[in-house]
Amino acid sequence: MINIEGENLSTHYLDINSSLEKERRSPLYVMKFGGTSMGGAKEITIVADIVSGHYRDGKSLVVVPSAMSGVTNLLVSVVDGIKKSDTTSINKDLRAIFDKHMIASNEIGLSMIQKKGLQEKLRDLFIGLRNDVSSASGNITVSGEARDRILSYGERMSARILEAKCQQERLQSVVVDAFDIIETDDNFGEARPDFEQTKIKATYRINPMLKKGVIPIVTGFIGATRDGRITTLGRGGSDYTASILGWALDAKEVWIWTDVDGVFTDDPNKNPDAKFIDKMTYKEADAMAKNRNKVLYGKTLEPLFGTGIVLCVKNTFNRICEGTRITAS
Repeated sequence: MINIEGENLSTHYLDINSSLEKERRSPLYVMKFGGTSMGGAKEITIVADIVSGHYRDGKSLVVVPSAMSGVTNLLVSVVDGIKKSDTTSINKDLRAIFDKHMIASNEIGLSMIQKKGLQEKLRDLFIGLRNDVSSASGNITVSGEARDRILSYGERMSARILEAKCQQERLQSVVVDAFDIIETDDNFGEARPDFEQTKIKATYRINPMLKKGVIPIVTGFIGATRDGRITTLGRGGSDYTASILGWALDAKEVWIWTDVDGVFTDDPNKNPDAKFIDKMTYKEADAMAKNRNKVLYGKTLEPLFGTGIVLCVKNTFNRICEGTRITAS
């Protein structure tokens, strides 16, 4: 125990830290990172740096990662392989999924102890994935419930990698599986949230963490029925997860981090004449999302109507750009 002129230095530090944590209870920002932002070790390191910077600026944060780029497609391919009884294809896809996550875990700069802990978590999840694939095998028509369980593993794995990297950056962060928070109906593949039950669960589970200065890393895209069966919210549903949590936790802003500077009149990767839009209303953005604008998932804006929550679309790889701000009016 260290004392300076009779003062307990540890207690003094805790008092300062407690003061910082009180500041961090507000304002709350929900930050969702898409698949390209979670593409590999380099990208995940950038994401952790973004999270660290905003946390140290005094923001309370909830982070919502998507699966690593390409992983959900591989999982869909696994389901297709089950339907075709194509064992070779299934094993090839599973190997690609396993290798992608292990390579990332090796390259994000963890200590040996941290790496060992992360890889044990990833192996446990991979064993769960293989077991679920085995249970579904032999069925030409894979049930929606089985499909959703299989597809859920992408976000569950990526969240653990981001958690480890954030902890390596000395950030208190904990993975929270969204199936413990977002309650849905049993419309597998396009599940609809029960907003009131989700608000109760999110408040009960997340708020105590935020008050302690912890960063919850919540798996995007997935939820669960009242009796605990895993569901998915539709492809691209991690955006929806972020806006649901923003609504449920009364966030100040929800930030969608992607690989373009914001919302454009058209896909800027395909149309060089596409115009950048710096400000939009909920209604304008909702109309664009429902017209298959690739930047936003179709249901993203729905939970935010009637709130004052700002939705921002920002570029993970161009942090200087302010992005597109979407407001009620």
